[in-house]
Amino acid sequence: MQRSHAVQNIKTQLNAAQYEAVTTTEGPVLVIAGAGSGKTRVIEYRSLYLVQQNVDPESILLLTFTRRSAQEMIQRASRNDTRCAKIDGGTFHSFASKVLRRVSLSLGFSGSFTIYDEGDAEEAIRRCCNKMGYDQDKEFPKKNELKTVFSVCVNKGMSVDDAVQRMYSDYEDFTSEIKTVQKEYMDYKRRNNCLDYDDLLIYLKLALDNEELRDRISSRYRYIMVDEFQDTNGVQADIAQLLARKNGNIMAVGDDAQSIYGFRGANHLNILEFPKRFPGCKVIKLEENYRSTQPILDVGNAVLSNMKHKFEKRLVSGPGLKGEKPALRRFDDIYEEAAWVADRVQSLRAQSVPMREIAILFRTAYTSMPLQSELIKKGIRFKLFGGRKFYETAHVRDVISYLRIVANPADELAWHRVLLLLPGIGTRTVERLLELISSEDSLPHIIDKAITPFCAGQKHSDVLSSFRTVVQSIDSPSLTPAARLDKVIAHYDPIMKAKYKKDASRAKELFMLRNMAQRYDSLKEFLADVSVDPDKEGPDDSEYVTLSTVHSAKGLEWDKVFLIGLVDGVFPSGRSLIENNASDIEEEQRLFYVAVTRAKQELSLSFYDKGSGEKGSGGLCRFIVSRNVKETIEERGVAAAIRRPPAKHFSKRRR
Repeated sequence: MQRSHAVQNIKTQLNAAQYEAVTTTEGPVLVIAGAGSGKTRVIEYRSLYLVQQNVDPESILLLTFTRRSAQEMIQRASRNDTRCAKIDGGTFHSFASKVLRRVSLSLGFSGSFTIYDEGDAEEAIRRCCNKMGYDQDKEFPKKNELKTVFSVCVNKGMSVDDAVQRMYSDYEDFTSEIKTVQKEYMDYKRRNNCLDYDDLLIYLKLALDNEELRDRISSRYRYIMVDEFQDTNGVQADIAQLLARKNGNIMAVGDDAQSIYGFRGANHLNILEFPKRFPGCKVIKLEENYRSTQPILDVGNAVLSNMKHKFEKRLVSGPGLKGEKPALRRFDDIYEEAAWVADRVQSLRAQSVPMREIAILFRTAYTSMPLQSELIKKGIRFKLFGGRKFYETAHVRDVISYLRIVANPADELAWHRVLLLLPGIGTRTVERLLELISSEDSLPHIIDKAITPFCAGQKHSDVLSSFRTVVQSIDSPSLTPAARLDKVIAHYDPIMKAKYKKDASRAKELFMLRNMAQRYDSLKEFLADVSVDPDKEGPDDSEYVTLSTVHSAKGLEWDKVFLIGLVDGVFPSGRSLIENNASDIEEEQRLFYVAVTRAKQELSLSFYDKGSGEKGSGGLCRFIVSRNVKETIEERGVAAAIRRPPAKHFSKRRR
């Protein structure tokens, strides 16, 4: 009677599909959980349901992708029944570590092994390169790049040749040496009894491939649940299948339409082919959305219907979730778009809309840089996820330091930063120069009485002379900030290329900075706007707008979402279009679906006409142009309210 009452209580907390997923415990089950459909609730209540059916909680295994998510689901279930606290939950990697401690001797290594984090792994790779003398070649891949190649080989089952060609084609001439480093790295770990994160999965699968070890491991678990199954790589999917081979009771939860981590090794086919892996699998779809209004879901459903490889589903909003059609706005360029969004956020703040309920999403952090500038000018605090704050990046700070010297010759920190950039100029030389500079009262005097005499007879006089020339050239009141930046960037470019090899994004960001400077006549005003960070000034840490890449926004939600930069070649990425890889473009389409379904009450979409400097960019995002998607969106074009007089938003700032 008591058990029946408990089950009845669970039923009142769930919709019909959720309840079916919770109570279908025997055999393989695939739960296709649409965006905002309450998948976490399903796992929580399924854990509770099993325990209340007198299943030993220690025989329940919950595998997730973050330790926090496993802990939260188990803690929630434990509030209703404390026995749930004994459920074995964690990430694939933490589970692998625990198992390997018990069976490692059977695999040929000690259970006292050390686990390398990413930093440890990269340092070990650096040591291997050093041992073989490869680190002497400035063109040789960096340790983090090598680690990425090795990880892709494991997670995607690729050869080194294919991984290098795919990830770092510039390094194809080093493929043979990279293979040598890989072998040395594997030997290094073996000698030191260490495993990296990829090894944990590889060795766990190796253990499960052994029938005797598999029985020892899997006999403990009668029920297995795997969260976010669409994010599994090939090794993880194999591990799940092997673990379930004995009892056959496995539930995978995920959304094929939100599989967006292919670059990390996730395989979209794992969830699509789950029923093939597990014959007799029952597929349950969660289609009731508790997050978004129906007009927002209509956009998501239209995008979903255009996907080629998917489980059919249609999201419907929960009761009382009503709203307006999402609006699509067109702007002349990325700067006009940024100014409008910042204005709109400022207006929402004036209406007392909590800043924490506003998010601005984009495909890559690069496209958010003009927006960051506009928000800073308006004193709107923001936090950036999935990228670096524009004005905090080293290369941007470098070139701005040149301008700071001109605006304020007494700025010792700016002098120090710029002088240390010069090839062959060390700390002692810089300190001697700073002493001479500090005794002069103007930039012409600094050049004539400090730098010029110092150059004479110096080992690197040509470097200092070149620097002196560029400083003189930008010290002209008639030059605009953009014109000064042109000269600075020309001088800085070879320095940057030597300092940051194989990083084309920095050049694009300086191009963006230069374009932003075009909106100013006054150097002092430009420097004032790029130097003030409102994030340092607000007392309430919760009152900030979220700026995020879509990848970093997955699983999150906000009342009001601005999805910007919807230009073909920006979203989807230019790389996916240039390579014309169908699977990559399909993943970009799923990424767009994820972006749209983050909004709860209001969704604003925008694009611009003029190119942003991205390769292959131009025109409205292809995921919107289809008729069925356009029918779900209100197109506002460049309305009078949006295209304001230049003096309001884009006037050049005067001295």
